Amino acid sequence: MLGKLLKQDFRATARIMLPLYAAVPVLGLFTNLITRLCENQNGFLIRAIGALVSFVFSLSLIAAVVTTVVLMILRFYRNLMTDEGYLMFTLPVSTTELICSKLIVSVVWFLGALAVDALGLLVTGRFGSYQNAVRFQVTYTFGMPMTGAQSAGLIIEFVAFLLLCCVALCLMTYAAMAIGQSFKKNKGLMSVVFFFVLWIGTRIVLTLIFGAFYGSASAAVNTMTVLQALWTVLGCACVGALAFCAGFFFLTHGMLRKHLNLQ
Repeated sequence: MLGKLLKQDFRATARIMLPLYAAVPVLGLFTNLITRLCENQNGFLIRAIGALVSFVFSLSLIAAVVTTVVLMILRFYRNLMTDEGYLMFTLPVSTTELICSKLIVSVVWFLGALAVDALGLLVTGRFGSYQNAVRFQVTYTFGMPMTGAQSAGLIIEFVAFLLLCCVALCLMTYAAMAIGQSFKKNKGLMSVVFFFVLWIGTRIVLTLIFGAFYGSASAAVNTMTVLQALWTVLGCACVGALAFCAGFFFLTHGMLRKHLNLQ
């Protein structure tokens, strides 16, 4: 049943996201072309056109990410928190499947936004060719020279950390909305309030953990090479992000099952 939910969610969101994502690399190519045409031109109109095209392209990069975030929030809210929720919660699916469907779709589109933004920047030609970018990334990662295997390993771990952070942020947003909907009045306002409550709470927890283990962690890191220290720090960060993901998931699950007050 999860597959059917995913199919429906992807179909509902793809109508907006795919045209937007396609527009970013197209605008990048157009920006590259205009920039090349304006390289040796000094006219005010030519320079104004080049600046305008670059500005529109920059807006498209921002719009890809912002639209993804807003659409995924609205999709969760409208599908589970409003009148549609009465239908969704009567389907022969578990609360876990409902949450996972929204979460998977959100993460996929968010990663898609980052990918098309990176592609758009690459096709503008401002960072050199693809071969140069790969060569630089293989040789230098986090500002340090290293082998291709070491660079690839750190990149994979760093991407895993970013993915877990993305999942945690989505689940924190879901948890805030689920808590806000448990109130009889001012549900939207309470959702926003609890989002900041959870955000501040995570910062406090991280600060306490960092303070508690700072001494022993510093002593351990001082005995490692820089590469080993990076591996260790990223590994611990991934474990911490995974713990927050689990906490926010169970909080969202519990609120949706027992305390949801649909509009």
